[in-house]
Amino acid sequence: MELYYEDPYLKSFTSKVNSVSYSNSHTFIVLERTAFFPGGGGQSFDTGIILGKKGGSAKVVETRMEKGQIIHICVLEGKIEPGEEVQCKLDWERRYELMRAHTAQHMFFQCLSRFFSNLYVVKDNIDVGRHALFIRSPEPLDFERIAEAEKLANQTIKEGRRVIVHWVKKEEAGKGDFRVKLDRIKGNEVRVVEIEGFDKSACSGVHVVNTNEIGFLTLTRLTHEGDEYTLEFEFGEKAKDFLLEIKKVCMDTCSILQTHPELLEKTAEKLKAENLMMQEQLKGLNEELLGRLEPTMKGEIKIYSKIFSGMDSKKLMEKAGELIKEENALIIFGNKGEKGFLIIAKNPEMSIDLKTIAEKAFKIIEGKWGGKEYFVSGAGKAEKLEEAIKSAIENVGDLHG
Repeated sequence: MELYYEDPYLKSFTSKVNSVSYSNSHTFIVLERTAFFPGGGGQSFDTGIILGKKGGSAKVVETRMEKGQIIHICVLEGKIEPGEEVQCKLDWERRYELMRAHTAQHMFFQCLSRFFSNLYVVKDNIDVGRHALFIRSPEPLDFERIAEAEKLANQTIKEGRRVIVHWVKKEEAGKGDFRVKLDRIKGNEVRVVEIEGFDKSACSGVHVVNTNEIGFLTLTRLTHEGDEYTLEFEFGEKAKDFLLEIKKVCMDTCSILQTHPELLEKTAEKLKAENLMMQEQLKGLNEELLGRLEPTMKGEIKIYSKIFSGMDSKKLMEKAGELIKEENALIIFGNKGEKGFLIIAKNPEMSIDLKTIAEKAFKIIEGKWGGKEYFVSGAGKAEKLEEAIKSAIENVGDLHG
């Protein structure tokens, strides 16, 4: 018997044990009736504890539906036997977070659908600490309309709308005024969760009974790949804490940039444009430097060495390839960006032990490297490039590999 549908607020209950089985690390308990939700509709499973009358204690670490049976996966201390009456307690804090998050997700999607056309739910992820909605959208999701959707969601929360569960026949589901994916429905009936007068969706998850239990909702992260978007959200006090932290970051950033919050976006756009222009100028200077490189000599060895900043590493590799093809020379190029990029190359005919030189140089920048016996490259700490190049030049004495 599925007590979680009869009363989603049931925190503890008694039941008889139908069966007990074992694996190397866990005990599997099937109860006559249970309030432990096995997961569904994107919502994670319940955890808790099962206490036997003979002193046995089973910590429920996962609840799962298998072949029509609800399996409680447990870590058992003592004994719990079939036929025994047990006292069961849910981890209510976990369950209540999942219930609130699931109802919030339904409402958030409906609100988004009011501002964006033809949204499609790919999947949900309602778990402790992460609440995410994965959707497909034929048009880009912009923050201006998302903010309007958030406002609508919080207005609906404040209105305290009832959350009602209906059951309808599967053959009637396609004609209904609710979201449903019939290919995922097992059995002859469809469970429909309605936010009164606002949203209806087929769902096997467990929900709160009133929207005001959610408290407050806000988007915390938006990412996308092509037309598929991941929207992570938070609710209640955690949502408010998130917004306060974002406000602090915003105010600190305004202080650094010496601007006001209402001008922050324009200031960022201006800085971005200036940065792009500077990068183009730097690129031109780097290419000019690359074309005017002059070698130095260490004994009989010709060496081209230089540290660039913000250079296209691919162009550096091409230039190194050209030089070792045209000249009997050793090339040591560094490039400073978010990381340091190092190239060490030699004319294939030279007897320099490039591997020994590279091992010492890349150890200095704490980087990984690879390539051929005459051409290697890799990345590491940018601030260590100068030391690494100096080391490479000093170690050129290893002439015979």
